[in-house]
Amino acid sequence: MGEHAASVISAEQQRRIGQSVMRKIRASGDLVEDSEATTYINDLGYRLISHGEQTHQRFTFFIVKDPSVNAFALPGGFIGVNTGLIAATQNESELASVLAHEIAHVTQNHLARGFEKAQQMNLPLTAAVIAAILLGAHDPQAGEAALAASTAGSQQMQLDFTRANEEEADRIGMQLLARSDFDPRSMPEFFQRLQQESRYYASGLPEFLRTHPVTAHRIADTLNRAEQYPAKKAPKDPNYALIKAKLQVEQSRDPAALARRLKKALQSHSYRNEAATRYGYALALDAAGKAADAERELARLYESEPDRIAYALALGSVRVDVGKYPQAIEVYRKSLALYPDNTPLTIALCGALVHANRPGEAKSAITPLIRGREDAPAEAYQVLAKAESKLGDSTAAHIALAESYRRLGDPANAIAQLEIAKKKKNLDFYETSRIEAMLGELRGELKHTQ
Repeated sequence: MGEHAASVISAEQQRRIGQSVMRKIRASGDLVEDSEATTYINDLGYRLISHGEQTHQRFTFFIVKDPSVNAFALPGGFIGVNTGLIAATQNESELASVLAHEIAHVTQNHLARGFEKAQQMNLPLTAAVIAAILLGAHDPQAGEAALAASTAGSQQMQLDFTRANEEEADRIGMQLLARSDFDPRSMPEFFQRLQQESRYYASGLPEFLRTHPVTAHRIADTLNRAEQYPAKKAPKDPNYALIKAKLQVEQSRDPAALARRLKKALQSHSYRNEAATRYGYALALDAAGKAADAERELARLYESEPDRIAYALALGSVRVDVGKYPQAIEVYRKSLALYPDNTPLTIALCGALVHANRPGEAKSAITPLIRGREDAPAEAYQVLAKAESKLGDSTAAHIALAESYRRLGDPANAIAQLEIAKKKKNLDFYETSRIEAMLGELRGELKHTQ
């Protein structure tokens, strides 16, 4: 399909639209900013991509705080998964099947066709319409208001796909699953279970089934395709169950009640994964304000598997919260000895060092993580800003905060931080040049969003 659609909108334009939608999702507060969860979903996505055809497409995988069962591909290779969909999966193969399906929509240029109906829309308006549709999925009033404000007489874009596109995404996605050592049968099985369980949804079909229509014919077709691959049982990745448990706690409105439910499940042995249930129980205790109890549970888990990054991160975090900085730093350093340069561990260590009033060590540890990396997370620059501030370098702190805002998709606040830094006295030539260069880039980014 690609040639005509590509003449309508370029790859760079698609990337800009995707980035603009991401900024709106961030501004809504619905983006999961947890570096551990983000690292996991990106590792899983790129595992699938690495087994596909060669592509120059950049991908960014992210998680949205939304209980509805949905996943979606945005222009420019941005692929979002709702926390509700992750919760609905029963194993990592099912989650991988959804990512593989969305990856196929991107690699096969299915999204570009949607823009043929919106040739007259400028890029910010197009992004606003897409964001309105997505945000309206779980907040109809907000979505309708945004849509009314953004369409302004232009034709509404749709995020759903044609039957042919869906079938192609199933076929390509299934190939990715098989090549990545996942079970291809997980795709039709997950779709079938969603369809069967949809009768229990108060609002009708889950969002994923509305935007990706699943029929009995399609399920039968994908099952037949799956049968053409040799049967395989994908190895279990404990990180899947742990991330799922962590997101469950983070999305809980009543962590104390969740802790009670998980404790009861442990006592009655009614769980799929004991370690993940115990981990979730410990996190729920911490979220409910019972840090001492949470530390005891996490210490047991960490001692049973000291090489498990999730346990080290959680135990260190609880110890930072209760002021046990040296013990937290020790846990992080031991884990980093096993996994050098691990991003979540490095950020956690540097945060603990700042809390322990050791900003020089924090700066030294965080600098290699961000040097020359366009994909360095905003959290890393936030920690660097705190370290620079404690070291008395307010100019460097403002520049670091500006970098953080830029990575959060907020060029306006990034510019504001740089303007503050620019007014500082005794700036040297290097600092002035760096600030001016960043301001030029950010003003260009801001122009494209207006």
